[in-house]
Amino acid sequence: MLKIAIWNLKGGTGKSCTTQNLGAELAAAKLKTALVDLDGQRTLSFSLGMDGAEPTVLDWLQGKAEPLPTDLKNLALVPGDIGMFQLSADKDLIASSLKGLIGFDVCLMDCPPSLGLASVQAVLNADRVLMPTLTEPASLKGISEAVQLIRNERPDIPIEVLRTRYKSRLVLSREADDLLIEGAEDFGYRLLHTTIPENIAIAESVAQQVPVKEYDGKSIGANAYKSLAREVKKIWGLGK
Repeated sequence: MLKIAIWNLKGGTGKSCTTQNLGAELAAAKLKTALVDLDGQRTLSFSLGMDGAEPTVLDWLQGKAEPLPTDLKNLALVPGDIGMFQLSADKDLIASSLKGLIGFDVCLMDCPPSLGLASVQAVLNADRVLMPTLTEPASLKGISEAVQLIRNERPDIPIEVLRTRYKSRLVLSREADDLLIEGAEDFGYRLLHTTIPENIAIAESVAQQVPVKEYDGKSIGANAYKSLAREVKKIWGLGK
């Protein structure tokens, strides 16, 4: 099973949205996919209509629960819990929990935008890190720092950077692209070719608590996540 930590030090970059929609596309490609909501805000769980579902991630971390099936074939979720804000432990909770995910092809872990216990343990146990980012000065400022923090603990772990809420017509976006390309050379991450555009269908699908492919499969947002799935499947060696 391939384990992916979806993390950025900055909030609001589309981590939960990417986890949900990438997960839905991988599941549609017949890959048995587990999503784990490690963020106490529980946006991922809400976006799948499962906020408040039990057992939660706290039970899963104690070895007392398995992922719950969603409405989509091949897609399961470990629902979030507000108690994650107070999570503390003197041992690695995630390693043993991941070993219990029998029969899954891939696990996407939606991490909090912090250096808290959940995010740190997820990154330490992941095979790769996917880092969504906005192409805005505040987000770009944190990319090098976030990558360096990972590199300090996992020097060789592959890191993919995904541009979200992307506005291709803006000069700011094109300037950001140049900076991200330079950063990829300097810090050793891969800048994904796929970009996720600013798209109302994506925002509306969250409110409707379904992936964008189910809400409006012909939207540019749905097509972008389909393209993302194709790209990462090839990079990650998933399926054919």
